Amino acid sequence: RKKPTLARFAAWLYSFVQPSAEAPAAAPRWDAAAGVWLGNRAAGGVEVPDPLWIFGYGSLCWRPDFPHEETLVGRCSGWGRYFAQRSCDHRGTPSSPGLVATMISDAQLEAKGLREPGEPPSTTCGLCYRVGADDVPRVLANLDFREKGGYTREVVQVQPARPGAPPVRALVYSATCDNPLFSPVMLADPAAAALTIASAHGPSGANRDYLESLAAWLREVGEEDAHVAALMRLLPPR
Repeated sequence: RKKPTLARFAAWLYSFVQPSAEAPAAAPRWDAAAGVWLGNRAAGGVEVPDPLWIFGYGSLCWRPDFPHEETLVGRCSGWGRYFAQRSCDHRGTPSSPGLVATMISDAQLEAKGLREPGEPPSTTCGLCYRVGADDVPRVLANLDFREKGGYTREVVQVQPARPGAPPVRALVYSATCDNPLFSPVMLADPAAAALTIASAHGPSGANRDYLESLAAWLREVGEEDAHVAALMRLLPPR
């Protein structure tokens, strides 16, 4: 029988003293007025990878805001990054939502008729963080709160950009096509998306700062993202 690791034991122990770090319910309910999941935390109850790697593809690329022991730039195949998630709690408000990134699988988009079957697999480049065992429960609780605006826990395989490095299993927060704030209209109309990004503002700051910071990070690591680049071209001047 496999011996429990320190990370699993810490997560089990923490669940008794801090319920907010427990895995969210499988069938979350929506707070339409606030534009977040009820309970103010992300949805999903997938098994947490051990060791815990977190894959960031949006603001986590430049503002992780949690303790970690190792980072690596990596790519996730079969998933694309799209500015198709309306934001009421970070880069917009319930009355004037902003637009932030989500990472959606090709299979999800094909099932919704938003992607043609047979297209080459999408790839998303992001930043992976390895979280120390003692920090796992606290980091998960904080990220679940941060990603409460329609996001769900998923587990993906990430291939490090460094040649020869083995792949890692990582937890990712994805706003799927079925969450209430997903916008297929913005996905299909980059010009409209850019106008929303240019004008929206929320508790975490200007929406355009989010897009520009992501574009800057991608340039820094030498990666191309056609969707992000198109939005940058369409973004009106300040």
